[in-house]
Amino acid sequence: MRNALTAILFTIICSLTAHGAQISAEEAVAKIQAVYARQCCFTAHFDQLTVNVAMDLRDKFQGVMYVKKPGLIMLDVMSPEKQKVLIQGRSYTVYFPEDGSASKGEIPPELNLEHFFGFFAEINKLDQNFTISVPNKAVDAAEELLFLELTDKRNKQGTYTIMIGVDWNTFYVRRAIIYDAMGNYNRFDLTSIKFPETIPDSQFDVTNVPRSDRTPSQTGKP
Repeated sequence: MRNALTAILFTIICSLTAHGAQISAEEAVAKIQAVYARQCCFTAHFDQLTVNVAMDLRDKFQGVMYVKKPGLIMLDVMSPEKQKVLIQGRSYTVYFPEDGSASKGEIPPELNLEHFFGFFAEINKLDQNFTISVPNKAVDAAEELLFLELTDKRNKQGTYTIMIGVDWNTFYVRRAIIYDAMGNYNRFDLTSIKFPETIPDSQFDVTNVPRSDRTPSQTGKP
């Protein structure tokens, strides 16, 4: 059964089973918001898998993610090639420190890349920005994860879906899978999640970057 988080969110309960106890979708969201709303920032190690189903392509990336409210997101990619990816709304900057090359531009609307990461920066507004429902497989008992499915409230015809996996002990978001209309997806698994008191702005500073018409996929961006 699916239950959208709308005006009737708190009257219709879709139960999730976790650790032998019952927890509703709205209770899960409230607990996630309680964790993230009081934090200015967070960092996490990420493992990213990017899958293009039609072309049978799979790419893997590893690094550290930095998020600072209200909307600064930096991916410090360490593998397979060192690069820094700054995302602010629809703008992106990709910097390759080994040769000093860089690219800067706007994310094409069809890629919805701002939504890949933007919900992390405003995770305390999940129920304001997204319609949230419970997927058919709502629990991964082995990994102690609860799953919620997010679609953009502001774009009813959106072509992407975000599935988040929430640790049922801490209510940290440990997994995010972003699907497009063609079945392609990006999967992020987060570990070593920390909530520092602050992250210096210098962590998000990518300066003197020339403008380029290259898209993220052409720059090697994850």
